Order: sequence, then structure tokens, then C-alpha cells
Amino acid sequence: MDANTFRWVLIVIAVLLAIGIYLYGLHQGRLRKRSADETLTREEIESAFVEDEQLDAELNNLNQILKDNDDEDFDEILVSPATEEKQSPLASPDPEIFVPKMLAAKDEDRLVSYHLRHGDFRLITGEEADAAMQDAGLELNAEGLLEFRQQGEVAFQVASLTAPGNFRGIEKLEFATLGFNCFIDLDLCQHPRPAFEAMLKKIDELVRLLNVEVYTSNQDLLTISEVTSVREKLA
Repeated sequence: MDANTFRWVLIVIAVLLAIGIYLYGLHQGRLRKRSADETLTREEIESAFVEDEQLDAELNNLNQILKDNDDEDFDEILVSPATEEKQSPLASPDPEIFVPKMLAAKDEDRLVSYHLRHGDFRLITGEEADAAMQDAGLELNAEGLLEFRQQGEVAFQVASLTAPGNFRGIEKLEFATLGFNCFIDLDLCQHPRPAFEAMLKKIDELVRLLNVEVYTSNQDLLTISEVTSVREKLA
């Protein structure tokens, strides 16, 4: 074999080796990719099985709990005292209406008394009370009560529904009251019927000024029949 032929043989062998190496590398790459795909698939499948098993376990626990409580009364489930207090309609009792001693000791037949307040017992601020007092022409007397005078005589007086029952300090920012207790002491009033009519008129003004409602001393909403009954008694 001459040198030229030998050289071509070496070239062919080198090319074949290169092709072989390339094909081998390509084959190995495909094998690695297939192996990775198979491994990932197995992991995903195993993960799915694990999640399914956890879900089954949780569902079984839930079913067991429901089964255990199936015959129980859910109304008997204990609630924390704080939560139960918030949910109970008795948790927030109506604020206590304050009645001055001079009125509490009075015979009901000798007293006409109406309460002006919000239905939800919302407080009236000092600013609101002071403005309403002035707009309605009421004055603060020495005892701290509001009063309305008619022809020089006291027609009726107004006590606060919040202790201590007077309106001293009404001009202060911290003053607040549940409402007005408009009353006529029949033992002291010389002209009860005109005084009653004057009180009704001023009550109407105060209702519009304060956006409140009118209640009897028994905390019932005032009705026309109640007003008519008092008018007949004072006639």
C-alpha cells in the first residue's frame, strides 16, 4: 500500500470514528432525556398518590367528626363567654333612665311626665341639648332644671334622663344626656290645662329639633288617646 492510499484510509477511519462518536453522544442524550422524563413522571404520580392519600385521610376525619356529632344538639356547642355576650340580645341592656327623687316620690295622679329620647337610647350631646333649649325658649333655673314660663308663671320643667338629672354644665363638651323629662307638678301648677297645652307645643318643637320620640313615664310611646285622657283629666 503506497503512502497516498494509506492516507485516504486514515481519513476514512477518522470520519467513521467522528460519525460514531456523534451518533453515540446523540444516543446517550436521548437515553438521559428519556430517563429524566420517566423519573419526573414517577415523582408526579407518587406525589399525586400522596396528595390523594392525605385528602382521603382528611375526609375520613371530617366524616368521623360529623358522624360523632350527628345525634348531638348543635345548640349545646359551647361558645366563649365574650362571644356569647356579643351575640346575646341581653348583652346590651337598655341604659337606666334616671328619675330625680322629687319625681320618683310623686303620686302618678299628681304628675304629668313625658320622656323625649332616641329609640335606641343614643345620647344627646351638650351642644345639641343647648341649641334645642335656646330654640325652644327654655331657661336654666337655679336647680339646674330647664323651665318654660308662660305669662310669668312656670308652665312646666325639664329634667335630664341622665344622672344627676339636671342640665348644669350643658355648655361643656363632655355633657351628654339620654334625653329630656318634661313634667308638670300638678300640686304646684296653678293653671294645669294651659300649662299642659304649652308643654305639648314645646315637646313638638323639641321632637323636630332633636329628632327624638316621646314616651310616657312607663316607657311606652305616647299616643293620641293618652293625650286625650290627660286633657280630660285637666279640664
